[in-house]
Amino acid sequence: MSKVLALGDCNTLGAGDFKYQSYPERFAELIDADIKNCGYTMSTTREMQYFAQENIQDVDIVLIQYGLVDSWKTFKYSPYVLYYPDNIFRKYYRKLVKKYKKVCKAIGLNNLLGVENVVPDKQYKSNIELLINSYPDKLFILIDTIPNKALWRNDEIVRYNKILENISMIYKNVLHLKIYDTFLNNFDSYYIDKTHINNYGYEFISSQLVELYNNYNNMKKI
Repeated sequence: MSKVLALGDCNTLGAGDFKYQSYPERFAELIDADIKNCGYTMSTTREMQYFAQENIQDVDIVLIQYGLVDSWKTFKYSPYVLYYPDNIFRKYYRKLVKKYKKVCKAIGLNNLLGVENVVPDKQYKSNIELLINSYPDKLFILIDTIPNKALWRNDEIVRYNKILENISMIYKNVLHLKIYDTFLNNFDSYYIDKTHINNYGYEFISSQLVELYNNYNNMKKI
């Protein structure tokens, strides 16, 4: 039986009633595979490396969906505190950083000194490629970050999804699942709120994953 590892943020984990009932579980069931869902709220490709180190050794398929937080624009000189592995000190430090960023924005430092993505695009790309290069025997499926109903966020999300597409064109063991446009056209059908996916959205993603995976396997047989 194949083993699947899912790495991603809140939409990989599943929000509310869909926690551990999101697309990784549904995809694994459809292909008769075991699943380890390491989706984690607020996580980025920085946290990804720790989840991977702990869980990737004996899996065959790795699903990756990061970008929601990575692409977020924040004050350029804000420190980043990991959400995983977590501890009481990091929780306290994050609260301080949050207050710091709020003050910086209020006094105009964002406009004066600039903003940048939480995980800059070059680091985002290198984080994912490092994992792919470390495990060339595994199949990686890179999944688009879905558009946000806060529309001002979507230009950066599109840019980060393009990075996934570019990576998939380089490596033979990497597939790219393009779902952004479909979700953009289904704001009223696929969302719980402005950010999180509902049952219909998860059904769509899992069905598209199965189709992509089966096409990949069929091509290998030719």
